[in-house]
Amino acid sequence: MRRRLPMALFGLVVWVLAGCSTATGAAPATPGANQADITFSQQMVPHHQQSIQVANLASERSASEYVKATAAKIVKAESAEVRTMTGWLQSWNAAVLPAAGHAGHAMPGMITEGQVASLQNLSGAEFDKVWLPLMAEHLRNGVAMAKTVLSAGEHAETKALAQEIVENQTAAIDEITAQLP
Repeated sequence: MRRRLPMALFGLVVWVLAGCSTATGAAPATPGANQADITFSQQMVPHHQQSIQVANLASERSASEYVKATAAKIVKAESAEVRTMTGWLQSWNAAVLPAAGHAGHAMPGMITEGQVASLQNLSGAEFDKVWLPLMAEHLRNGVAMAKTVLSAGEHAETKALAQEIVENQTAAIDEITAQLP
């Protein structure tokens, strides 16, 4: 019993230290996943969280049934994708980055803090006029991120999700663009 306890503690320390290596940027040893897969999920989670935040504003501020319906679709799809990618990151012992917050606005492809504040101060047709092109651009940035992991990633499920993002968000961009004046 006395010999097992120190060995168990040693094993625990090694396990904890190995898990800490991902927090410092080193990629975990993950079968089928590489750094591109990890980076994609780490960046796409806050990107999707911001989409959800901005889409939720539409349910409160929009005058357009089209904008409200599009926003609801975005919330539903991207919430599920956030759960999936968060699960992957946790299984890879990789850091799950916090929701956008102030620092997240500086990440490439994100809506700026000023743009979000502007949306929060608008309603009705004026909100819709700003929301539509802003969301289209945000989705374009998500498509670009997905295309990057399609070419550089190794994790089959990440690549499948990225392909779905490319297809679904390209269709959404086309629909939104058709609504622009």
